[in-house]
Amino acid sequence: MIYKEKEFYTKNNIKLIAKTPDITEAKELVEAMIRITKESSEYLASSPETFLPFRDDISKEEDFIKSSREGLNYYICVYDNGKIIGDCELRFFSQAKTKHRSSIGIAIAKEYQNIGIGSFLFDEMISIARNTPGIEQIELEVISKNERAKHLYTKKGFVKVGDIPNNLKLSDGTYLDGERMVLFLK
Repeated sequence: MIYKEKEFYTKNNIKLIAKTPDITEAKELVEAMIRITKESSEYLASSPETFLPFRDDISKEEDFIKSSREGLNYYICVYDNGKIIGDCELRFFSQAKTKHRSSIGIAIAKEYQNIGIGSFLFDEMISIARNTPGIEQIELEVISKNERAKHLYTKKGFVKVGDIPNNLKLSDGTYLDGERMVLFLK
């Protein structure tokens, strides 16, 4: 689904734009995701290596953007003067027994963290989920030691429902434990 362009201001009064990207922005989106995952890769399931193949075959990223614009899920990028500095995705489960569920993921460039972007994106996605018939909960996974993210999620009403031992395995072989959190909409 397309999230129409919306302006908003950060805590420190930076004017940003949030919107679903256009297919013409595929190359920029790949480069932004490489940059963002490189600086925050310890806490994200994706890494720069996830996006490097898209540099050589941009059509894969174009397909992702097209499916985001035409499908049921929502994908929002945040822009500072045209530069992508973060993204957030709300996915809806489609199987008969799970279609009451959705999941959310977010990534924000390090220099833009802790200024209200995550709060804005979560407020928007929670509103979308609340207004989507049949959706009863939003789920996410977070690395246990990512206190900043857990603070945001708790502030937005998410509760911890379980632990995920060895949730991520880093390139050096170390593991990071995770937590599953859920926001119950009913």
